[in-house]
Amino acid sequence: MKKFRVLFNRLLMAISGVFGITSCIAPVMYGPAMPEDFLEVDGEVTNEAGVPLESMQVVINTSRISIKDTVYTNASGEFERAYGFPQEGNDTLLIEVNDTSEVYASEKVQIPFTEMKKETYSEWSTEYSVDVKLQLKKK
Repeated sequence: MKKFRVLFNRLLMAISGVFGITSCIAPVMYGPAMPEDFLEVDGEVTNEAGVPLESMQVVINTSRISIKDTVYTNASGEFERAYGFPQEGNDTLLIEVNDTSEVYASEKVQIPFTEMKKETYSEWSTEYSVDVKLQLKKK
């Protein structure tokens, strides 16, 4: 099911690129295709006892490329997100988890792309993936 969602997200990103401004610029620079990397972020948020925390706000950001997103954990304390972005070299993934009920203190983590699992499919496509486990402490 997870791989289906990732493939579905990639399809949506490809379709939006066809009708977006990149479809006008990319052919001039790269021909009909444009180099693109993918980032898959999976994670789990628990408390100090290891109990999954639902409805935690997870802010996903990068230091250089333009990814900034907010997702929420499900009943199992899990979150996931997939992104496509133009190849721009190394970057750092920034993840911040906030408890909107203010019972738990926020937690932040920075992960360089160089420390992520990397699969290169061609000179045009690379997939980065990371599995993040965060444990929140009570305030």
